Amino acid sequence: MKKFFTPTLVVILTMLFVMVSSCGNNDNSNTNSSNTDKPSSLPRAKVYVANEAGGSVSVIDLQDSLKTTSIDLSDSAGTMFMAHNVQVAPNGKSVWVAAAGMDSSKTNYLIVIDPNSGTIKERVLLGKDLHVAHVVLDDQSKNAFVTAGATNEVIQVDATTYQVVRKFDLGAKHAPHGLRYAKGKLYVANMDGKSMSVITVADGKVTDIPLGGIAPQVAVTRDDKFIFISLYDTKEVIQYDLKNGQLNRIPLPATAQGPIQLYATPDSKLLYVADQGELLGRPVSNEVYVIDIPNAKVISTIKVGKKAHGVVVSNDGKSVFVTNTLDNTVSVIDVASQKVIHTIPVGKGPNGISYWFETGGMP
Repeated sequence: MKKFFTPTLVVILTMLFVMVSSCGNNDNSNTNSSNTDKPSSLPRAKVYVANEAGGSVSVIDLQDSLKTTSIDLSDSAGTMFMAHNVQVAPNGKSVWVAAAGMDSSKTNYLIVIDPNSGTIKERVLLGKDLHVAHVVLDDQSKNAFVTAGATNEVIQVDATTYQVVRKFDLGAKHAPHGLRYAKGKLYVANMDGKSMSVITVADGKVTDIPLGGIAPQVAVTRDDKFIFISLYDTKEVIQYDLKNGQLNRIPLPATAQGPIQLYATPDSKLLYVADQGELLGRPVSNEVYVIDIPNAKVISTIKVGKKAHGVVVSNDGKSVFVTNTLDNTVSVIDVASQKVIHTIPVGKGPNGISYWFETGGMP
């Protein structure tokens, strides 16, 4: 999680950063501690994990015995960078990391990784004290978009020239955090604004939709029917109908402590919701909730590691990957059985997560 960016929430933010303030890199090069299936059952693909406290990105090779390697995000001067979110481009040719310097400069960058060589090929300077959080790309992988919570903006970067080309102003006291792209529009979760901003990229028009709760992230179904938004404080998931604009509230189980990231399966039938907790004085959670999308209700609860945060689904829809921030692990859930089949050690404070496959990346 990033800052909530208002005085009333500074205490909450401080609690979070104390938990992830360690700057060491502790990636493990081996596999998991609870492996019930052979790694060869997984497809040829890689999972990228943003280690916020470790200043690195872990790369999990799903066919090479779940081997995990590490990409150090430090620059030539030795400055470490806190990686909050990572996103594979839809064309699979680049991996983008939203990162902030761990030194006193607090300089924010988009760091671009070559997935073939595993090396950093570009650092896009965004500015200072922006509190960048999440990054996504458009369907053609031509532009990247990153939220800047402190300035209430979404920044657009040309993915070829690596130049900032535009900034979308969402208005004061919005604190945008997570976002997704679909059909020429950006859907942005606003934590302080307790709303979702819808940005039409072509003309820059911004429409604000009140949600009534702190919104960390959004998810888009591949059939383009729904947007889902997590509400941390109210322990709900909002289902937004793209056809008629109707909002449907889906309550989470009584054990919920506060959802963060969420992701739908490619067939648009299931939604996986990582329940984190910890903020607002709540206990840390270790649960992932499965929502039946057609019926808009929770149908299953899956136990993972401590402080479940990021989530992504494989392109074949068979596996779900969840970051466990306090355990420094990633849980792999088998969709067919709804059980954790692997637990993979990664770097310190894993947060965002993204999936690469041979012909592309999950959006």
